[in-house]
Amino acid sequence: MKIIQIVGRSNAGKTTFIKSLIPALSAHGVVGVVKHLGHHGFALEPGKDTTVYYDSHAALSCGVDDDKSVLIRRENDLDSTLEVFCNAGVDYAILEGFKSRQFPRIVIGDLASENVVLRNPTVDEVIAVLERFENYYTTEGLVKELRREHGVSHAGVILTLSEIVRERIGTEHIEDLEFDETVDALIEDIRQEMESTPGIIGARAYHRKGRLYAGDDIAYIAILSERRAEAFAAASNAIDRLKRELHDVEK
Repeated sequence: MKIIQIVGRSNAGKTTFIKSLIPALSAHGVVGVVKHLGHHGFALEPGKDTTVYYDSHAALSCGVDDDKSVLIRRENDLDSTLEVFCNAGVDYAILEGFKSRQFPRIVIGDLASENVVLRNPTVDEVIAVLERFENYYTTEGLVKELRREHGVSHAGVILTLSEIVRERIGTEHIEDLEFDETVDALIEDIRQEMESTPGIIGARAYHRKGRLYAGDDIAYIAILSERRAEAFAAASNAIDRLKRELHDVEK
């Protein structure tokens, strides 16, 4: 899932631009939009059953009609929302706002900002540089992408693996690990090696960046394979390479 962040001052035209961007991105995949409401809270309609359930402390309240479903969640953090989007099979997550989160971004207007990919672009200019925006994946998101791209008619197994930051390795205490964008080249090389293994139909790998603490997820691997043995072997080799070429170096 690509994260396309769009920021700018109030009334700069962000919503108008996003409205034009959505159909263009939809030609390339599934699109979702997250808007930062800030201090302007979203008002739930009083008396509606979904509101009553939410007010009764349901963790989630959902209404489904003939055209759509509306889901109300208690979580109000961006990370859990991105997880929901990726698990749902979204390919392009547009973020309106969230200026404190430094994703590669599009700026509408004259707002001073870092991590700027484009400023006041056309929709076509955005489509031309989609590879410059940040990836975000969950294991379920990787699996959905594999299923969509390769199908499962010849598959016998889908293997997923998640690696986490261990707090202790023997007597050694690990406080944190930090990774930057240089991990991307290694992850892609590992993915290609997995996919070139006989019997492997498709493979995906994702490594998180930034500072990660004990218990945090580090990397996800998903393998679509004809048989279990090839999937286990490819995953084992991938994890060994991550440990040898990246994680042991970072400690």
